[in-house]
Amino acid sequence: MTTVLACPVCGAALTLQPTAATCPASHAFDRARSGYLNLLLSNKKQSAEPGDSAAMLQSRRAFLERGFYDQMSDAASDAVAAVVAGRNDAHVADLGCGEGFFTARARAACAQGPETPATFYGVDISRPGIKMASTHGRDIHWVVASLHNSPFQPQSLDVALTVFAPIDAADAKRVVRADGALITVTPGPDHLDALRIIIYSSVKPHPKTPALMADDTLFNVASSTRVRYPIALESQAEIQHLLAMTPFYWHIGRATRDALAQLPRLELTVDAYVTVFRPRT
Repeated sequence: MTTVLACPVCGAALTLQPTAATCPASHAFDRARSGYLNLLLSNKKQSAEPGDSAAMLQSRRAFLERGFYDQMSDAASDAVAAVVAGRNDAHVADLGCGEGFFTARARAACAQGPETPATFYGVDISRPGIKMASTHGRDIHWVVASLHNSPFQPQSLDVALTVFAPIDAADAKRVVRADGALITVTPGPDHLDALRIIIYSSVKPHPKTPALMADDTLFNVASSTRVRYPIALESQAEIQHLLAMTPFYWHIGRATRDALAQLPRLELTVDAYVTVFRPRT
């Protein structure tokens, strides 16, 4: 099976086989037993296990499976589905997919139309993340790879999606088709407000400009939708799962950690922008 994946050594198209992926230059990459591919070359790693840890990802999955981000996920999935509607050979990549929650939901949304379902790829630098993501099924191509040189052929993606993950705008421009889209989900001003108030002595709203990481010399904003709604965490387990899956976890001292550990309940806001960018010509 030939995909739009590119060999990380020479850039040629990769052909997927049951146990490996190969390119015409005979570069070969074994598939894990669960089906994912590791295309992160050893000389491109900055640590033995780059990316989010297994513990962070387990907390993320536990939190997401409780439905707290479903409305935000639905908005992102709808944006992806709107781009690929009517296309019979569409390719969609979730860049920085983590444990695969948003990827799987976007694919499910796109599989409801009459056209041939889009081919989906979930890409993350975290091997534990992709290993966990592969439990969502083999109808998505799960890939360990860098997001700064994503493993795709030039102008091969109908949609590049990124949810709360850094994006390399120049690389996204390289891999997104001229009639495709970069779709980003980024924090709104009030995102996780109550948690930030506890952690920081002075809290500033997240910048209101959506998707600051996308270079406006490479993309034009086609649309931006704000998704804002309240949620309530009803247990210590839910509060700790949220804390562990966010960067906040690394910015708190013992006193703040102890204060959070005493909370029986936490009401806060989910606030995000879903922004659709079109490549500039």
